[in-house]
Amino acid sequence: MKNKQAIYLLFAANSVSGFSQGISIIAIPWYFSNVINQPSVFGYVYFSITFISLFWGIYAGSLIDRYNRRNIFIANSVAGCLIILSIALSGFMLGSVPAALVAVAFATTFFIFNIHYPNLYAFCQEISDPKDYSRITSYIEIQGQVTTALAGAVAGILLTGTEEGHLNMFGFHLDVAFQMAPWTIKEILVLDGSTYIVAIILILLIRFTPVQYREPDYTSVANRVRTGLQYLRRNPMLLIFGITSYAIFITILVLIFFLLPVYIDSHLNGQADVYGAAEMYFAIGSVGAGIAVNYIFRNTTTVKAIIIMTITATAIYFIYIFNTYIPLFYMLYFLLGMSNAGTRVMRMTYLLNHVPNDIIGRASSVLNVAGVFFRLLFIIVCATPFFMNNNNVVWAFLMFGCFTMLSAIVLMINYSKMIGAHTYR
Repeated sequence: MKNKQAIYLLFAANSVSGFSQGISIIAIPWYFSNVINQPSVFGYVYFSITFISLFWGIYAGSLIDRYNRRNIFIANSVAGCLIILSIALSGFMLGSVPAALVAVAFATTFFIFNIHYPNLYAFCQEISDPKDYSRITSYIEIQGQVTTALAGAVAGILLTGTEEGHLNMFGFHLDVAFQMAPWTIKEILVLDGSTYIVAIILILLIRFTPVQYREPDYTSVANRVRTGLQYLRRNPMLLIFGITSYAIFITILVLIFFLLPVYIDSHLNGQADVYGAAEMYFAIGSVGAGIAVNYIFRNTTTVKAIIIMTITATAIYFIYIFNTYIPLFYMLYFLLGMSNAGTRVMRMTYLLNHVPNDIIGRASSVLNVAGVFFRLLFIIVCATPFFMNNNNVVWAFLMFGCFTMLSAIVLMINYSKMIGAHTYR
């Protein structure tokens, strides 16, 4: 593998910052839902952030195809460090962090994700050979999900502390020889902001030789965006594939960031430890997919593998409507993590093989914005009082299941055209 050291340093930086980001991403929805008891408020916050990302995502894609991608990572980390630590400092000065600033911290992390991962895939495509794409997408998923698993474990500990020497890990209560009070949101944000500094140092050490030739586009933003749209218009199967193969991930983002705390609290009657354990099981399933998905589906096509995993997610969503048994919830969440991550690995391998490096940022951003549009629709519906009261949150899983089932049907209808698509047109 070419530029191996650069890729390893990039993964290390991604792990360090991603660990604390993951804790914040888990802690903040729980904070709104169960600490200040305002889940609907967070729903509107999440909707607003997602709506803004419709425009930010398009602009971010144009930045990825214009500027040095290593420098984009550095700028991302500097911005995250300054904003998150400033918010944490306000908490120490005021006694607690105002809810509005907690929302800003979530928004900052969310917008960083919007440019970070498209930039990560574009950069890896730029410095690696096509024969390594499937391995690299698997490595990215493994690294990201191991980080998420650790973040989920630590988040569960930090949110609940240890109650009389008891600690919950993966849904099991363990006896420990220490006492720890739950962390406040300002302390969690200090941990989050500080790790960006380590990430900056690691990224500064990266040296690489481009493998894929890229001609940066220095035209106006409008022209760069138009070029991305025109490329997808010339490749309609790529557009359809990019949206439908994203179905599980679209629903997962709404579930994790908004509905999961409500579902665990009102339907499963669980606490923060169940929430943290669920994230760990999901991440472990995702790691398993990253390790094994290419082997499991070695004798089938990428598109067929995505169809199978999308149908699996559909079945899980339908079961969640009726299930109240927490161990079964964990097991199915593990399988959902496998389906989501496996689909992401296959999807990105397909896109890296079909989209040139000089336009991958813009093409990916258009596809991501399409995903954002569907998330907005789900959030608008799920933020209504109906879904927030009387355990009606379970009907959100009916919507998710119907959406993923429809996506699988569209993939099946266009299957022959998708597997026959040429690379790099």
